[in-house]
Amino acid sequence: MGMIGAYRELEGCMQLLGHVLRRLPVLKLPPMAQQLTREIYFTGVSPMAGIVTRGALIGTLIIVYVIEVLEADAALAVKILLWVVLREMGPLLAVFLVLQRSGTAVATELALMQVTGEIASLRQMRVDPCDYLVVPRVVGIAVSTAVLTLYVQVIAVGGGMLLSTLVVNATFAELADSFFVLASPMDIGYSLIKSLVSGVALAIISCYHGLHPPGTSINAIPKAAISALTQSTLVVMLLNVVFAYLVFGVLLFGLVTAEL
Repeated sequence: MGMIGAYRELEGCMQLLGHVLRRLPVLKLPPMAQQLTREIYFTGVSPMAGIVTRGALIGTLIIVYVIEVLEADAALAVKILLWVVLREMGPLLAVFLVLQRSGTAVATELALMQVTGEIASLRQMRVDPCDYLVVPRVVGIAVSTAVLTLYVQVIAVGGGMLLSTLVVNATFAELADSFFVLASPMDIGYSLIKSLVSGVALAIISCYHGLHPPGTSINAIPKAAISALTQSTLVVMLLNVVFAYLVFGVLLFGLVTAEL
């Protein structure tokens, strides 16, 4: 029964994703555009203030640890900062921030609407709930995740290099020069594509569990949110492993020569 349930959930998520891709033009309609704007503001704009401190501290910690503990030079510290923050930690931090705030909120809101009959009322008014509720949320969360990823990267790298000059024997100019020598457009493109795909995945999973709560009582609402959170976390981590292997793992196995 567990395998059958997992297959049905996967099938339902894929069908929901197909519906979103087919119905993207509905975002031109004013009600859907309003929902999209609200979702982008809630997911992408509201949490930005809290990212500044976290991102800067992560970047500073990495540089200080590498230089002071490992006794490395500024170039190696920036290279590790590039690998850890720009490629991996930046997208992951943004995705988990979105999942913590918006993923659970979407699943809870939709499950509440399902239990209280609001979604049934939308159908009676000949309004497609997926068009009105799902499409704007999926697009808004995906776009916000990519924007937050870029924001985390800028704050973590720039803030980390700036604060590190206060505690290690390296100037900001040295760190910045090493960064611009090592960084490449592929790093930015890789992280943004990964964050977009992860944002779509967690949004689809959250919407699916919100629309299909395990029951009709009020107790089904937290169960839907928990299912969305746990499954989204698993899928995001799996996507991170797949992206890392396809883009960098193949190179490291020697099939393609690349300068990292």
